[in-house]
Amino acid sequence: AKRRLELGESGHQYLAEGLKTPKGKGRAATRSPDSPKTPKSPSEKTRYDTSLGLLTKKFIQLLSQSPDGVLDLNRAAEVLKVQKRRIYDITNVLEGIHLIKKKSKNNIQWMGCSLSEDGGMMAQRQGLTKEVTELTQEEKKLDELIQSCTLDLKLLTEDSENQRYPFPQNLK
Repeated sequence: AKRRLELGESGHQYLAEGLKTPKGKGRAATRSPDSPKTPKSPSEKTRYDTSLGLLTKKFIQLLSQSPDGVLDLNRAAEVLKVQKRRIYDITNVLEGIHLIKKKSKNNIQWMGCSLSEDGGMMAQRQGLTKEVTELTQEEKKLDELIQSCTLDLKLLTEDSENQRYPFPQNLK
């Protein structure tokens, strides 16, 4: 669409030609009858296929196949068929949240929980939560017992009837 633009006070008017949204971009692409996840040709990849989220899932899967949790980033870029810059995008985020750490220049190591156990981790977490609750209750009972014993000891030592007995404070 052509439109006239007023630029400053110079009085010049320009025709804005060539400022069209490229095909496949913007809102017009979402209105097309083709599904955004369906490529038009076999060689064309969709936005979903090239998304960082999907690439991260593939990267984590590749990392989980490593026996010692160490992965060569050059190998990852080759296997996943992406630019190394995309791999760095993923590793920077994972390193920022302390799930991985750099071992050497092109090697990273997984530092998070086990990648192979999904359901087991939830059960373990529930068990630990229950154990923490029980320990908290036991700690509360012990604190109450300590407080009770302290009060009883104070009453015994301050009672005038007991002043004649050799308590540590009366041995001065």
